[in-house]
Amino acid sequence: MLHYAIVGATGYAGSHIRRIEAHGEALGCRVSAVTIRPADRLDGQVEQFAAKGAAVFADAVEMFDALAGKVDGVFIPTGIYTHCELTCAALERGHNVYVEKPPAATVQEVDRMLAAARGSGRVCLLGFQAVFGPGINFIKDRVVSGALGEVRRLRAWALWPRPDSYYARNEWAGRLKVGDSWVLDGPTNNALSHEISNMLYLASPRRRAFATPRAVRAELYHARDIESEDTSAVEIHTAEGAVACFVVSHCTAGEHVGPWIEIDCANGRARRTFGGPAEVTYADGRVESLPVEGADPGLAPLANFTEAVRAGDPQLVRCDLAMGRNFTLALNGAFESSRKTHAIDRRFVRRAGAGPEATTVVDGLDEAISRCGPQGRLYSDIGCPWAVKTDPFDLTGYARFPAVFGSGPAS
Repeated sequence: MLHYAIVGATGYAGSHIRRIEAHGEALGCRVSAVTIRPADRLDGQVEQFAAKGAAVFADAVEMFDALAGKVDGVFIPTGIYTHCELTCAALERGHNVYVEKPPAATVQEVDRMLAAARGSGRVCLLGFQAVFGPGINFIKDRVVSGALGEVRRLRAWALWPRPDSYYARNEWAGRLKVGDSWVLDGPTNNALSHEISNMLYLASPRRRAFATPRAVRAELYHARDIESEDTSAVEIHTAEGAVACFVVSHCTAGEHVGPWIEIDCANGRARRTFGGPAEVTYADGRVESLPVEGADPGLAPLANFTEAVRAGDPQLVRCDLAMGRNFTLALNGAFESSRKTHAIDRRFVRRAGAGPEATTVVDGLDEAISRCGPQGRLYSDIGCPWAVKTDPFDLTGYARFPAVFGSGPAS
C-alpha cells in the first residue's frame, strides 16, 4: 500500500482526498497525512483525519520534513503562486510529487522545478487531467500513428461564466501577483488552461510531448474590476508548424457552453466536445468516434502517478513538467503579446443576478466567441468595438517573464 500526503484538505485538495478514499483500495494507495493551517481548520476536522489514520500538519514544508522517506508521494493542489516553492521543497526532500495544473506562473519557475526534479530523480506528475482522458487520446493516437497526417490548425473555444463567489474563494483569484510572486490567474492559466494543454498535446506528433510555442499573438481583457484577465483570445504558432487558437471568457451570459476543440490535419479533421464524444473524419469520408466520456477525469492521472511511483520510474508519467514548460511558455507569450490586461469599455459591461452568484457580462461576447472560435480568429480580427490589436511575441530563446508585459500599451 502506497502512502500519500496532501497539502490541504478542502477545495481541490478535498477532491484528491475523496478520490483516493474511493479508489485507493483498488489502486493500492491511501491518504496518510494532510496539511491544514490552524486558521483553516474546521471543528472536528483533525479528529476525523486521525480516526482514518492520517496525521495532520500545520505547514506543508514541516510535513515534507517530517515525512521524508516515510510516505510515497505528496500532492500539491495549492495556489498557482505556491507551486514552484512547494514542488522544489518536496523534491529536494526526496518526495515524489503530483502538482496540480498549471505548473507555475512563469517559465523561470518551471525551469527551477525541472532542475529539482532532475536532481532528485523522483516522479513528478503535472495534473493536466484532460491529457489523460480517452477523448483527447483517441485523437492523439491518430496523430501519432500518422493516420491524420500533419496537424495544421487547432481551435478551442468556450463560454464559461464565473460568479462573484468564484473570485471571492481565495486570496489570489483574478490576481496578477500576490506580493512579489506572479499568479497570472484567469481562464488562460487556470479554469480553461486544459484546452491550451490539449491543443499543444495534439499538435505534437510525439507520444509524450506538447508542441513547442514559437510565437504568440494574444489579446487579454478584463470586464471585472480585477488585475488579471477574464476574457482571452490567444493564437499560438508552434515549431511543429501547427497554429492553435484559444478564445474564451468568464463574462458570457447564461450557462457554461463548451469547451470545444477542432483540429484540421492533412488527412482529415477531428473534433472533441468537453464531456461529450470525440470524432475523427478522414479525407476519404471514413468516420471514427468515441462515445461520451463518463469516468472521473481525475482518476486516470491518480492511477498513472501510482503506477510510476510504484515502479520508481519518472518515464512512466504521461504528463510531466517538461511538457508543462511548453504550456507556460505559451502562457507567458500571451501576456507579453497583450502587454497588459486591457479593461473592456464599461459601455459594453453589465451585471446579472444578485448575491454571491451574480456575474459580470459583456454584451455581444457570446456571439463574438461563437464567431472567433470556429474561425480561429481573435476579437480584434472580427472588429469587436472594445478590442485592442496586438503584435505577435517571438519566443525564440525566451527564458524569463516578464520582458515587455506591464511596460506600456500594446503597439
